[in-house]
Amino acid sequence: MSKIGRPIKTIGPLCNELKSNNDTTLQIQMRFVTFIMPDSCLEWLDSKPQHSVVYISFGSVVYLKQEQVDEIAHGLLSSQVSFLWVVRPPPKHLKAETHVLPVGFLEKVGDRGKIVEWSPQEKVLEHPSTACFVTHCGWNSTMEALASGVPVVAFPQWGDQVTDAKFMVDVFKVGIRLCRGEAEGRIVPREEVEKCFRAATSGPEAAEMKQNALKWKKAAAEAVVEGGSSYKNMCDFVDEVAGLVATKSCN
Repeated sequence: MSKIGRPIKTIGPLCNELKSNNDTTLQIQMRFVTFIMPDSCLEWLDSKPQHSVVYISFGSVVYLKQEQVDEIAHGLLSSQVSFLWVVRPPPKHLKAETHVLPVGFLEKVGDRGKIVEWSPQEKVLEHPSTACFVTHCGWNSTMEALASGVPVVAFPQWGDQVTDAKFMVDVFKVGIRLCRGEAEGRIVPREEVEKCFRAATSGPEAAEMKQNALKWKKAAAEAVVEGGSSYKNMCDFVDEVAGLVATKSCN
């Protein structure tokens, strides 16, 4: 990329909240108003043991086929893990049917699971009860998982999601892959779903992924504090822009 003849500054991760080594919360001011208040997600998580809950969310763009939703639901039933599952209504442009859970699903899982249409994702990822994040590996979700120190079950569908998933699983070693993307053209069966959920929540593989995830969380926090790599790059960027403006004004 340096061949384009312009300086490249790496800045990030850009998350609402990060904690440094001394546990000081670093608030990044965001210019928007949150109209949706956190519902009972966090209270429900408070009732669960540490690192025991599978958090499932596929962002605002990915909308799975009904058959895949069925397989995920049955995988959750068989795995016996606790879970928080964000099941959103379909985007209007898709003109798709709203997802339906298998008959008797909610009755069978009881308090072991919670289904919501929306969740305060960064707070959920920061919660001590969250064990792993089942995600499509969109850019924002990927950054939030790394900054929170949460392992992922990667379920990418297209575009940069597949690349993000590869980095999370094969490079950063903080996840396992449930699917390689929409290009596979298959429905991931419940047996595979169950196997991944179990592997991500207990056993040596889960412990290793968590250890690696915490290392990346530490690195992310150190990057944005004063003196960190991201902090320095942002300052350099601002200085360069200010210099260009000053030069243009003089001319």
